[in-house]
Amino acid sequence: MDEVRLYEMYLREAIDEQRFSLLNKNENYKKLKDKFHKILEKYPNLELILEKDRKLILDETECKMLQELAAIYMDILDIEEKEIFLLGGKEMYFYLKDTGIIKEE
Repeated sequence: MDEVRLYEMYLREAIDEQRFSLLNKNENYKKLKDKFHKILEKYPNLELILEKDRKLILDETECKMLQELAAIYMDILDIEEKEIFLLGGKEMYFYLKDTGIIKEE
């Protein structure tokens, strides 16, 4: 059971490192994250809905911004998922190499 927890901790750490790395190497990702946070700063009711799970009545502009936030979030996730997929492939290659399944010639 302890092995699983250690693995999960490593996995979380590796994913967080990928996200942090994206901020430095992917300009589109950085712009999306900045845009997301600027909208939340400008429309505090949206942050309350997302973080506090509160029921609020939004005006038309806030509704449009909530839709924009959802679209930005999906774009952010798309970029993150692609990077995490590539990280998994790289880690699998090194694992197979370390176990001798893949041999260098």
